[in-house]
Parts: sequence; structure tokens; C-alpha cells
Amino acid sequence: MALEGNLKDFSLSDMFGLLASGTKSGVLHVTGSTGEGIVCFKDGEVFFASSGGEVEVVGKRLVSSGAISDKQLRQAAGLMKIQKKSKADRRLGQILVDEGYLEVGVLQHVLRELIADALFDLLRWDEGDLRFESDALCADADLGLSVPVDMVLADAEKRLEMWRRIREKIPAGDTRFAMASEPGEKPADIHLKPREWMLLCFLHDGRSVDELVEETGYNDFETARTLYGMFAEGLIVKVGPAGEILAD
Repeated sequence: MALEGNLKDFSLSDMFGLLASGTKSGVLHVTGSTGEGIVCFKDGEVFFASSGGEVEVVGKRLVSSGAISDKQLRQAAGLMKIQKKSKADRRLGQILVDEGYLEVGVLQHVLRELIADALFDLLRWDEGDLRFESDALCADADLGLSVPVDMVLADAEKRLEMWRRIREKIPAGDTRFAMASEPGEKPADIHLKPREWMLLCFLHDGRSVDELVEETGYNDFETARTLYGMFAEGLIVKVGPAGEILAD
């Protein structure tokens, strides 16, 4: 029997608490005006979440993060298909660790980041319907690890708090930025990270936050957080539609 509710009457945090206390296994569907998200539970813990409604092959996230190579992912997937019956319950993440392709701590970090990304999106939804399907499967997304509910909610809440601070300087997605003509007070002391370099490459003639999200593939939180830091350092300035510099 499915467990159902509405975000106006029953918060996502409340639903998580209920599922954790009951050590439930299954899939929570969150359907709102902007789309559908899913959160996969095993024994009351979260092992996958997506704010896009699709079960991404988690291995791709490991490759895109640089944790493993595409070749290592293919080899681990092949081993999972041909593993002996005595090890038939090993999931992809366990095989990657067993084969020495990555450390379990790295796997846990990537998993928590993936879940935090999705929950950060879902917790910003004001309206939507909740439906939990007991014992439904997300087998393709199961790495063999799960994260306690209190930990995933704490990760997402940290992002929400940062998001509130970011919104004080970047109130909307159409806020535009361009490279500063005289970046920072001490240019020699500036050391840019890869994501900062990437965004700067698109800012030579000005871009909005939404445009940068679309062009770089970064999510809105990471894009806005990086811009927030560069703006504070004086590397970029706010500009209007015609490229005119705006006062903070």
C-alpha cells in the first residue's frame, strides 16, 4: 500500500523522518509543478536521489567527478554481470572498491554530493505531492551504500543556508555578470579553481546565471556559489543587459 501526502500539509523532512523510523525500503516520488523527483530508500536510509525524476546510472557521476575512469566503470560493470553466485549481491560501488579503483571514502563522498544536489532542489519546492511505493526498486542506482536520513538532510540544509546568503547578492537567475576590468586588489594572490576558470571563459562579454547554467552544465547552486565567491573577490562585476556596470 502506497503512502501519500502533500507538501503543504506534510513536509519532505517529515516524510523522511517517518520512513527512517520505520526502516522503510522503496521509492519516494515527489511530483511538483516543475517536474518529478525520486528518493530511493533501503532500510530507512537513502541510497539515491534525483530531482529530475530519472534514475541516472550513478557510475556516470563517478566518472564525471573524476573519481574513476570510463574504462574502470566498464570493467566494474562487466564484473557485476559475470560475478559468481556467491558474490551475486555485490553492487557496482562495492566492486569498484574491491577492485581497488577507488577508496570507499571517495565513493561515500560522491554519493552524499549526488543526494545533496537532488534534495537541495526538492526542498525548495513549495508545492507538490508525495507518494511512497514500498519495496519499489532503483536497482540501477544502487551502489551498495546508503546514507542516514539525518546526514542527507543536514547536507541539504547547509546548502539551503548558503543559498539564502547567495540570494542576497544574486537575487535571480537573470542577474548578469562580466569580468572586472581590474580584478581584485591583489591579482598576484588570486588562484582560480577549474570551475572559476570555466565560468570566466564565458564572462568576457557578460552572461546571466541562467545562461551560465545552460552553457556549462553546472547546476544553479554550484554556478551561483562560484559567482558569489568571485564577486566577493572583485573578479567579476554585475552588469545590465547592455553591459553597463551596476552598483552592488
